[in-house]
Amino acid sequence: MKFKTPNLSIFIKLILVVFIFGILLNICVLFVFQATSDKKPRKFLKDFSRRMERHLVYEIGIPPDTVKAKQICEDLDIEMRYEGTPYNWSSNGEIPDLRSILNDPGDRVRFEENESIIAHHEGEPYSVIRFPQGVFVIKPFNPQLFNPERAILMLILFISVVIVILYFLLRNLFSPLKDLSAAVVSIGEGNYDVKLPKGRKDELGELADSIGVMSDKINSSIKSKEQLLIDVSHELRSPLTRIKLGLEVGSSKEKLEEDVIEMEKMITDLLENYRADTGFNSVKPQKADVAELLDETIAEYDDQSRLKFSKPAKEVFCNIDMDKMQVVFRNLIDNALKYSANEIIMSITEHKGEVIISFKDTGSGISNEDLKNVFEPFYRADRSRSRRTGGFGLGLSICKKIIDAHKGELLIKSKLGSGTEAIIKLRNS
Repeated sequence: MKFKTPNLSIFIKLILVVFIFGILLNICVLFVFQATSDKKPRKFLKDFSRRMERHLVYEIGIPPDTVKAKQICEDLDIEMRYEGTPYNWSSNGEIPDLRSILNDPGDRVRFEENESIIAHHEGEPYSVIRFPQGVFVIKPFNPQLFNPERAILMLILFISVVIVILYFLLRNLFSPLKDLSAAVVSIGEGNYDVKLPKGRKDELGELADSIGVMSDKINSSIKSKEQLLIDVSHELRSPLTRIKLGLEVGSSKEKLEEDVIEMEKMITDLLENYRADTGFNSVKPQKADVAELLDETIAEYDDQSRLKFSKPAKEVFCNIDMDKMQVVFRNLIDNALKYSANEIIMSITEHKGEVIISFKDTGSGISNEDLKNVFEPFYRADRSRSRRTGGFGLGLSICKKIIDAHKGELLIKSKLGSGTEAIIKLRNS
């Protein structure tokens, strides 16, 4: 039987990383201090101290010049005693005499065999230098340049404090990850009303905002599709019911054909939208006169009196897929005709290397709330879905995908009661 290894949270992983880092750093510091605290520097200081002591003795003389000796002891902050002829002298009454320092038999033997030795008295080292005229007892010159034990303790304490601070900083930095993970799980389970951290000005804050926008869009899309299924069921049932009733009562062929065309249009729009992801991304552009193409598209409509297009004096060329661009023109003209009873003004201009194509009506317009969703599939500003306007909220979505595939831009400008303008921007060839 295999057991699944539990996943460690990112916080535990960070704690382990910081902990291991702290241990390794402390080991390295201890190793460095241990490696550098060998006998060579100590031997150097010891030899240096002994040489300085002999130099001082020769400087003050044998027997010593007590005035000069006292001045040197004060300047160098050392202690010294002289025992010999013709007198004894001490820079400090507390420095022990020769008898006290040579209390150890081993020290007395070494003193008799060597001109100078280091002897200990009450835990303190003293240099004993023997001359024919007398003996000098000097508390050795031993400067405390560095205390490695104290340095190690302070360094370990400092590193430990840094690690603790680092842990809390990392914990605060990555604290939103738990909420983001819970939000993603909630969205995956179908709950789109998620709570996300707000106010962060970093990448995690941007990620939280993106997840929130994604959740809203998914929720809106699902609701739109649910509404679409309800509307499509209703719209399909209505013509089917009319066709069935017409067959029973012997309605005219024209009425039955009208209902069949309505059903066919609905199915065509649905299939066209779902083919968009593959079909519209593989456009086959060629150099073409967009003004000529728009003029041909307008000529397909019966009611020419409402369509006003002043064809430019010269040809306007763009690299476009003519068939797909004509789909865009038809959808934008159809929308303008549906939502406006007045003239539709169309124009083509060139500006700074761009071709700008405009479709402007004076209809009811679109509210700001609906305007930001007009390119969403299945979204309709007119929720009544009346037979006069028709459509299923797919036209502008299809147009947007086609224009994006051409590396262009589709803009919708509108205001309630003041009409709507659709603007296409394409790169001039």
